[in-house]
Amino acid sequence: MALDEKILSRYLEDGIPVLRIYQWQRPSFTYGISQYPESEIDFKRCLSDGVEVVKRMTGGGVLFHYDEITYSFVCSKEDVGEPKGVFVSYKQICAFLIRFYESLGLKASFALESEVFLDRCAPHELCGASYEKYDIVINGKKIGGNAQKRKRQVIFQHGAIPCSIDWGFLRRYLRFLPEDISLKVTTLSEQLVSVPDKSILEQKIIDAFGSVFDACFIEEKTLV
Repeated sequence: MALDEKILSRYLEDGIPVLRIYQWQRPSFTYGISQYPESEIDFKRCLSDGVEVVKRMTGGGVLFHYDEITYSFVCSKEDVGEPKGVFVSYKQICAFLIRFYESLGLKASFALESEVFLDRCAPHELCGASYEKYDIVINGKKIGGNAQKRKRQVIFQHGAIPCSIDWGFLRRYLRFLPEDISLKVTTLSEQLVSVPDKSILEQKIIDAFGSVFDACFIEEKTLV
């Protein structure tokens, strides 16, 4: 999360857009910048078991990270084709995620288009337990999550693409995990017969991002 903040800070200095693809070394929770997570997360047990907890610079609820591909990017509104006076649309920006899931043979759509959206859009401290308009839904279930931070004409966004989630593991550390959470949230392992290697998934994300935004990439081994 600190590196994501540095990516945003550096963009404010040099104006060079960055797409970052990364993974997590150990089970971790992140929580939104305006959230008070003590009532949601058992910090004592996390500390005892080596589960890390960190605050994001973006909003939203608690997210669990481990068996997933995580992305972040920073760019200007102009980079994604938005006039300066127009509020950037999640729908336009998250189109690359739809393209990514389609490349895996999955039919993905935005939560707003789902029949269950009105029943599941109530706010919740756990990110996966509520649907935002432009969350990605596959077969009626939300997959992953995304959050943004804006600074003048700059957009920073990060999000997760879960390969699998062990709900029993999460229940050890979250105080109020809904009993029906597995009916609302899905993962690639649930939707695919076989989940491709993470290196393949990473390349598919890069390809989808480049295709949607007509971007060419120069690989940078050290971001900061």
